[in-house]
Amino acid sequence: MQKIVNSPKRIAVTWHPSLEDARVMAAEIVHALRGRSVDRAESFSLSDKRFRSELHDGQFDLMIALGGDGTMLRAGKLGAPVNVPVMGINLGHFGFLVETQRNEWQARLDDLLNGNWETDKRMMIHADHFRGEKKMNSWEVLNDIVLARALSLRPVHLIVHVNEIELAEYVADGLILATATGSTSYSQSVGGPILRPDMRNMLLTPISPNLCVDRCLVLPDSDLVTFILDGNVEAIVSPDGYEGADLAFGDRVVAKASEHSALFVRFEDKGVFYRNITRYMQRNPTIGGWRR
Repeated sequence: MQKIVNSPKRIAVTWHPSLEDARVMAAEIVHALRGRSVDRAESFSLSDKRFRSELHDGQFDLMIALGGDGTMLRAGKLGAPVNVPVMGINLGHFGFLVETQRNEWQARLDDLLNGNWETDKRMMIHADHFRGEKKMNSWEVLNDIVLARALSLRPVHLIVHVNEIELAEYVADGLILATATGSTSYSQSVGGPILRPDMRNMLLTPISPNLCVDRCLVLPDSDLVTFILDGNVEAIVSPDGYEGADLAFGDRVVAKASEHSALFVRFEDKGVFYRNITRYMQRNPTIGGWRR
């Protein structure tokens, strides 16, 4: 973590456009900020083009994001290229990435403006999709990049190279390349380990492998990972759970640590991650003590 000395002066309050009460709360937060020692406070939908343009032009030094984990992923990736940290306020159902709950934001504004906070620096992955020598797509991901079968029930064949050395050929429903932040997401659900989110590692985790390497591999951030689709089974690549692209025979996806890092605001001590592991991993609805 990095300790913050100066309080933010130009704050964008952003919200997930599908959450009905987020716009109203964003206006309340902006009103509260304008009565404090800030030079600018304004609210935007995360999809607002003017907001994205001004953010990338250096017009803001902090974002407050209203939503859940998906909102934090989107906001974190928007702020990463310009080193703008994100304070999350949880309006979603889960909120593993979001520290502040909806009834806590007034008190947290005092901590925020007084500089009583730190930043979590989260590694991201950059992935390029090639068809022959043509680059088809590029993505920056904070959780994971997933290559998996599409409509067919047949497993996909994926050849994996690490630093241009062939590692293995996988016959599986798919493969996940996750960051430490993403280790508590899809990768964990198929048996991958959980990493502390400030670790700079990548997790290569197979999904339902068949007669091939069936263990997750932990890779350093210096590795270059190449996936090659071998065979004619329909397959897709999905960045952070969003719509990505179809893969054709021979397509390559080349992934490495991004030059950018997402910055998340943290008010609690370093033990918050371990406390959240215990708290949130007991919220699966199949566990008897779970409540909405």
